[in-house]
Amino acid sequence: MKAWFQPARRQPRGGVLSRGIGAVLLAGLLGACSSAPQAPPTAEPDVAIFVARLDLASGQLGAPLNITPGKGSNFQPAFLRDGSGLLYVSQRSGTPNIYRHDFASGQTRALTQTTESLYSPTPLADGRGFSAIRVQSPDPFYGAESKAPPVWRFGWDGQPLKALTPTLRVGYHAWINAQQMALFLVDEQAERNAHRLVLEDRLSGRQVLLSEKPGSGFSRMPQGDQVSFIDKQDPQRWVLMARGLQDAQPQPLIDLPLPPAGEGEASRSHYFVWLPDGSLLLPQGGRLLRWDGRPGTDFKPFADLRHLGGVIKNLALSPDGARLAFSLRLEEKPPAP
Repeated sequence: MKAWFQPARRQPRGGVLSRGIGAVLLAGLLGACSSAPQAPPTAEPDVAIFVARLDLASGQLGAPLNITPGKGSNFQPAFLRDGSGLLYVSQRSGTPNIYRHDFASGQTRALTQTTESLYSPTPLADGRGFSAIRVQSPDPFYGAESKAPPVWRFGWDGQPLKALTPTLRVGYHAWINAQQMALFLVDEQAERNAHRLVLEDRLSGRQVLLSEKPGSGFSRMPQGDQVSFIDKQDPQRWVLMARGLQDAQPQPLIDLPLPPAGEGEASRSHYFVWLPDGSLLLPQGGRLLRWDGRPGTDFKPFADLRHLGGVIKNLALSPDGARLAFSLRLEEKPPAP
């Protein structure tokens, strides 16, 4: 899950959207919509995907390997259910498509080759394909799908099979169990930036509002049918929360740390990943912080990756907890160690 659009700056309707990285740069989305206002040409930032061995017993992260060498935007890694490889989004063809990397062979191939924009590939629990966000008719503000339900099931041949929920304007999604999904709903008006996060039961259609100011990263809790997410109601106090469909209120878990002095908002992350022992990793610029998951404790340094020359974005963990994947925006230069 993971991010693909960048909220627009507040400006009059029809103004040029701000450029940013989530999973895709808005220039590509706007170019696909002939009626959208066009931004002046600028160089797109390079975003690479790295994979590293993770040893929880010793608390060590191995040397990260860039599996997407070369220029271009590559993001939203998601491990296959057996851990033999991962899916991710790449714009190398000019349009965001889904690619598969296999660890044993070291080979990468395109699973989809379409002029539509595809995001957030997530292998399904039944092993018969993956879900993804499918944008056929992007809106002029965020590039979100504006007409049809965007959460689709795909086969391993890369062909779309069916929409998985009738809910519209979904920007990101995460599976909580086979029946429930967390859905980031993109606002229709760029001036408001009023995105919402909901938890939906696919069978009944029931939705529970999780946050009216959510971060773009969220996931299932390690145990139980709850979704964990970042609430940003207070700009100075982002809180990691958890809530299930039957819970009366969300449960605050921990306040997220503010960026170090001099680093600004670029080091403030929307993304996190839970580890098998119940702890959590959170990016902060070019570093990774770890919280042990216990109430009353705080984040501690885990790995310093500033030598890679970028800012860590999306995170993904292999099913056995032995590998960590992350996207790194190489244009943003965090302070040197």
